Amino acid sequence: MGWFKNWGHSQMRKGAIAARERGEATYVHTLANSSDQIHQRYITAIESEGWKLTSRQENPATPRQRWTLTFERAQA
Repeated sequence: MGWFKNWGHSQMRKGAIAARERGEATYVHTLANSSDQIHQRYITAIESEGWKLTSRQENPATPRQRWTLTFERAQA
């Protein structure tokens, strides 16, 4: 189970790492799942890469991208 969990966290962080390496100040991640537990896992994984959640919005018109999580670079 440990390997699968590590792989999952790696997948969650991939986009955040790429955005940081490109020097972007904002990272937007979309989710279809409405579970607060799933959201919190993604938020924790992305924040571990130096981002800070600034907004979480629901858009029912786009089911595959129902939730939009917006992050800004955390200040060191």
